Amino acid sequence: MAHAELNRLQACLNFALDTLRKEMDSSRLPPLSQHSSVEHPLDDPTTYLPSTALFNARCLSLACLGELKNLIQPPLDKRMDEKFSAYSAASFDTLIKTSIIDYLFDLSNPSKGIPAAELASTFGLDSQKLVPILRCCAANGWVRETHDSSFALNRCSRTFIKGHAGRRLNLSTPGFMSVVGTMPRWVTESDWKLSRSPAQTAFQIAFKTPLQRFSWVIQNPQGLIPLADHIQVLSDMSTLSIVADYSWEQLETPIIVDCGGGEGGLISAILDAHPSFQAIVQDMENVVALTSSIMKERRPRDIESGTLKVEAHDLFQSQPRIGNEYSFILRHILHDWPDEEAAAILGNVARALGPKSKILIIDMVAIPNVDSTATTSAKLFLPDGDDKHPDYCVPSHFGSASKLVSGYSVHMLSMMNGCERSLREWENLVKGCGLRLTNVYPLRAHTSVIECALDAQGLL
Repeated sequence: MAHAELNRLQACLNFALDTLRKEMDSSRLPPLSQHSSVEHPLDDPTTYLPSTALFNARCLSLACLGELKNLIQPPLDKRMDEKFSAYSAASFDTLIKTSIIDYLFDLSNPSKGIPAAELASTFGLDSQKLVPILRCCAANGWVRETHDSSFALNRCSRTFIKGHAGRRLNLSTPGFMSVVGTMPRWVTESDWKLSRSPAQTAFQIAFKTPLQRFSWVIQNPQGLIPLADHIQVLSDMSTLSIVADYSWEQLETPIIVDCGGGEGGLISAILDAHPSFQAIVQDMENVVALTSSIMKERRPRDIESGTLKVEAHDLFQSQPRIGNEYSFILRHILHDWPDEEAAAILGNVARALGPKSKILIIDMVAIPNVDSTATTSAKLFLPDGDDKHPDYCVPSHFGSASKLVSGYSVHMLSMMNGCERSLREWENLVKGCGLRLTNVYPLRAHTSVIECALDAQGLL
């Protein structure tokens, strides 16, 4: 009996894992282990950039594992798995919010573990509630159960101890689960089910507000810093790859304007790698005071010399930096917005371009999964002339390795009526603003650099 699909996936997974080992050895990286007492360099994309082959091998491995799960797992189990995933996230949130994760890290022998009863006593909790929560975390790879009802941190959870980048990911925002729960009703039953307005979404229903998300944050400033931290970490996850994988030397403009540049992390990294550029960080009035303070502390010479400037600018207003001196960055901006608002933002920048200017849209490119057997991604690993490879059977969008992209798209839909766009949708948006798409640079991250320039016809 031929098990064609199972055989192809097994061959593909073996190939991906062999490539992963080879690339890790070439990069002199230590072996991966959940029992390690230290973080692995691959755990933090804000500090380590893997080789392209290593990045792709990891994606392919996850894709194969996801397809194997889809192939083998009973559908009813899979549905229950999805339904209870909210409890998995809430369980790990509990370890973070109570600082149990920090307590486990600070133990004299953190790999040995500690009884749940002792943890419960220390934190004033009920051990009968804590054990199921810890076991849920263990099942999802966040902790290890070293003995019956005794638990220890594993390698991955160390990314979320106090002071580490993961701790700034604000994944337990009050009301977030209400938005998730409201989404099906908003899409199928509400008066807004056909609306594409950013002020008529699951967010407004869940939060009982007429305000769109960003306006709500401005009126509820207690959420501004956690949101800024969250966005900054998500952005930092791609910064190393943006600097390394885009051809900055081919830009013909001396000044880079980061529109909605937040705390200025990307511009700082670009100036470090390419000091010949000048730069401007633009953001809303309520953000630039913080950005200015950060830049004065981190880059005082650039601020004093005028190499780096910080200025307030509303993306829905005309871009004040006009002409051939400027190229512009829009990172994680347009995916927030529906097409009409995204076109307004992009059009304001487009009207400021000179013939040599570029717009760099840094966002995810959603890949339609039109044929689950048609991917050519795995062939990127093969040496030239090597035609002895298995018949791969993984999704064209890397399946499980792209869950963050598809999940983020539904999140932006629910919050703002935004989405992660496909290449065709990006081309339509760009063309509608009098621009042409000149290149797309894949990154060693979930995002890409979508490079645009003024169309030869110009703007009417």
